[in-house]
Amino acid sequence: MTPDVRVADDRLERAAHGRELRETPSLAAQWVGMLLAPAVFFTHLQGAYVLVPRACRYHADVWLHVVGVASVLAAAFGTLTAWRVWSDAGRHQTTETGGPLPRARFLGLTGLGTGALLTLILFWQWVAAFFISPCQ
Repeated sequence: MTPDVRVADDRLERAAHGRELRETPSLAAQWVGMLLAPAVFFTHLQGAYVLVPRACRYHADVWLHVVGVASVLAAAFGTLTAWRVWSDAGRHQTTETGGPLPRARFLGLTGLGTGALLTLILFWQWVAAFFISPCQ
């Protein structure tokens, strides 16, 4: 048998047993979904420490808002990527077995939870910049 015929036979066998064949999401997407929101959070934290004295001195807190919006959007992108990884890997499947597909489900779900939490924290930090002066 040629390799193409074996792959087709394997797909037919899996379909006959009620298991659908899923492609594993890319490894890059798995790690982007897992690590982008925390990286953005810590970058935003450091950026705010650098920008606050300058915003107070020159009364230019517009850069605090620009950094806040960019951080929220980047973290939301990471969270959306994690959700796509989790969804593509089969979110209703069990993750008790080993292999690339359960790993993708685990990384997707963990990235989704972490990313959602950090995106909300970044959003509320940005909202606080409207009410609290950088000079306080």
